[in-house]
Amino acid sequence: MTPELVRKVIRKRLADGTYGPGTQLPSERTLSVEFGVPKWVVSRALRPLRDNGDLHSSVGRRGTRVPDPQSLVPVTGISEIEQIVRSRIGDGTYAVRTWLPSLRHFAVEFGVTPTSIRTALKPLHQEKLLASFRTLGTYVVDPGQPGVPPSGRASKTVAYVGQALRERLGDGIYPPGSRLPAIQELATEFDVGLTTISKAIRPLRTEGLIANGPGRSYSARPTSEPPAPVRNATRDPVSCDAAAISEQDHQ
Repeated sequence: MTPELVRKVIRKRLADGTYGPGTQLPSERTLSVEFGVPKWVVSRALRPLRDNGDLHSSVGRRGTRVPDPQSLVPVTGISEIEQIVRSRIGDGTYAVRTWLPSLRHFAVEFGVTPTSIRTALKPLHQEKLLASFRTLGTYVVDPGQPGVPPSGRASKTVAYVGQALRERLGDGIYPPGSRLPAIQELATEFDVGLTTISKAIRPLRTEGLIANGPGRSYSARPTSEPPAPVRNATRDPVSCDAAAISEQDHQ
């Protein structure tokens, strides 16, 4: 079953009230078992529903919930959203050098689009109360260190993913000759699109650190040792040990 088919079933359940307003969906693992698909398929199926505000991942909570229109803050315009966020910064709800909830979270809370949230926060950016990193999010600025973001988040850029894969190859997490996770699995792990993974892999393949494998998979490049002993050791470790013992006897 494809992510599109899983999404279609979830949409139907949202429409018929199986997943009613304010309820929490089964976990992605539970849904993956129900649909008989890998967990990454469920993650990809739910992502557009979260982006559109049909579903909501609560900050500080695990799981995915169906928004309840009755619980949304009654907001009539952009300026009201700006004032609410400004007041939360002022009273410490959003403390200095902490990350704000995502645009998606605000969009669900206020019942507007993420674009409207971005517009509402623009004056706060201009006043240097907020700052953003495109791949990380938006944070409350510390006047003493305005360029220093809070800790606790890692960039999910192509460069970051590529460096992470490079380190895994160097550290032996992906040992020579082993098969790397599928790009879909990596996309789910790093929470990025397939294009980001493909771009991150490209220079590693060009440098010969990884090689194409069957079924669009990739494997870590074998070591520079002569291939025959490596293959023999893998296929017939007993004969390899016998040869080593014979060599020791001659010595």
